[in-house]
Amino acid sequence: MWLPQKTVLLKTLRTPQAIKIIEKPEIGLYMKDSEEDSSFCVVVYEGTEWVANKKHIKLLRRDYVSEVN
Repeated sequence: MWLPQKTVLLKTLRTPQAIKIIEKPEIGLYMKDSEEDSSFCVVVYEGTEWVANKKHIKLLRRDYVSEVN
């Protein structure tokens, strides 16, 4: 998945004060939809699970992955 610059990642939806802001565009691993809110999904970024709002990320299809490199 594509994480654009300034995307806010939350540790959990219950603790919104634990955040990480993406400084430059990055690639993360999409894991699943959040169980707490369907408009969020769980991603792995830098080896840690985070929650991100789906409207701020872009899922990459297998056909387009090579274009990101």
